[in-house]
Amino acid sequence: MPHYPDAMPGSKTLFERARKVMPGGNTRTTVFVDPFPIYAARGEGCRVWDVDGNAYYDCINNFTAMIHGYAHPDVTAAVAGQLPSGTAFGAPTLSEIELAELLVERLPSVTRSASPTPVPRA
Repeated sequence: MPHYPDAMPGSKTLFERARKVMPGGNTRTTVFVDPFPIYAARGEGCRVWDVDGNAYYDCINNFTAMIHGYAHPDVTAAVAGQLPSGTAFGAPTLSEIELAELLVERLPSVTRSASPTPVPRA
């Protein structure tokens, strides 16, 4: 394993560039490491490569948002199939109902899927 920070000149350069346009040099304080964060370039399965070509096992999985890992062929195909129709809307969608139905069906203890935002009750 390369020694940090000497083996990460690309990350250092990107951090210096980022500090010119973002307070603290990034958009999330949780990813900052002194003297600079390691910049990711790509991911595959459970591994991430930085901009300097160093490979790491990703034990954080983007704080669980990447539970399927990176670039899984089935997930990549599903995302590519959805892109022409849009990916994020400020309105309810059929796909969120279908996901909630799958969760309720597969998890016997779940009777309804929780909403991430408060829902007005009549």
